[in-house]
Amino acid sequence: MKTHLLCATMLGALLLAPAASASPMTLQLTPGNMLAQTHSHAIILTVTGTFSQLSGTLNFDPDAKTCNVDVTFVVKSLQLPNALIRSQTMSAGFLDPDQYPTQHYVGSCQGNNLVGNLTMRGQTHPFDMVITQETNGGQLTGLHLEGVLNRYDWGLNGLTMTVGKMIRVTNDISLNGQTPVPPAS
Repeated sequence: MKTHLLCATMLGALLLAPAASASPMTLQLTPGNMLAQTHSHAIILTVTGTFSQLSGTLNFDPDAKTCNVDVTFVVKSLQLPNALIRSQTMSAGFLDPDQYPTQHYVGSCQGNNLVGNLTMRGQTHPFDMVITQETNGGQLTGLHLEGVLNRYDWGLNGLTMTVGKMIRVTNDISLNGQTPVPPAS
């Protein structure tokens, strides 16, 4: 239900991390190298949604510790655990993908944070995420981004009796060509 946000929209997106003397890089973000998810509390369980369609760009310089991300998520591509949750999440009173087909996130690195703006349901508000660098053998292999948003800020006021107001958004970006996976909890 709330899994809709990610979007990053959350997006979405984001990154940066220092590596040992690496050059600046541009990465085209796709579902093959970015795992974008939303995690919502619904009554007694957590509902996780995963965007299967997204596109964008990550520019970063590990040595200078700078980054910029720009990513768009296709709302109807949000995969949810069952048909009931999907119908509620995609309803006109919630994500309304017929009127708002995409979510968009633009941000830049500031220290260990990705600071930016998320556009969802036609509204743009600040949304920041914490960046954790993933390494293997001293090599930077990926980025894990995580933030929490108040869905009411974007007009997601429906389903108040079944869905919590805070939604956790995670984005995992692979920098080594492997399929991105979230870190173990």
